[in-house]
Amino acid sequence: MHDDGTSMATGGTAGPIDDFIIPPGVIRVWFADLTGFAAHRAALRALLAEDELDRAGRFLMERLTDRFILRRGLLRLLLGRCTGRDPASLRFDYGTHGKPSLPGGPSFNLADSEDSLAIAVAVDGLVGADIERLRPIESAEGIAERFFHASERAALQALPPDQGDEGFLLAWTRKEAFIKAAGVGLSMPLDRFAVAVTPGEPPAVLAIDDRLRADVGTPDGWSLFDRRVLPGTIAAVAARGTGWTVETRVMEAGFLG
Repeated sequence: MHDDGTSMATGGTAGPIDDFIIPPGVIRVWFADLTGFAAHRAALRALLAEDELDRAGRFLMERLTDRFILRRGLLRLLLGRCTGRDPASLRFDYGTHGKPSLPGGPSFNLADSEDSLAIAVAVDGLVGADIERLRPIESAEGIAERFFHASERAALQALPPDQGDEGFLLAWTRKEAFIKAAGVGLSMPLDRFAVAVTPGEPPAVLAIDDRLRADVGTPDGWSLFDRRVLPGTIAAVAARGTGWTVETRVMEAGFLG
């Protein structure tokens, strides 16, 4: 596993063209604060397909509708640049578990937490991402007790109190990224695999139950990474296989060109 942690910002322009040419073995992750794109809602909405507009209209709160439009518009804009195609012309396939994919690639996965967005892109392979705001989690102990692997619960209980919330969010983002990369649906039991949860220790998949191995393989066949790019957030990236390099970029309003 290689991880150089490169971080570059695309500020007043759309970014160098090389940003959108992703070499094999590289996962490039774009981060964005959606509040910086609010003024461009109409332009991003114009990129969406009818089914996406229908989904956007189903939200009961306007802020949720707006976030959906912004993140799907940015996803289309990014994938359009990566493929050299018109963003509005892209048509997604949706697998058995609803995970979107782009026929012909690249592989991608989108994650958001309120106004924080992360989009992981790779030429091919199975990739997943998750992002969460660093914050107190009042129900962390109960969630872990009910859903987490026994080894994760033990590791979280051993943490000093001031690291408990961070440890829980490390576990949550890593597990979510793993499930999304595996592509077997968010119904995968969280207690049938384990990830490292101790702050300061390298991220890793530590255990996979025998009942899952036919679908997702063994722990040594997976890579996990953490990224703290947007202030007050933590993100995880999971990928099937080893030898991956993860690079990061930041989208700002100039990304629209």
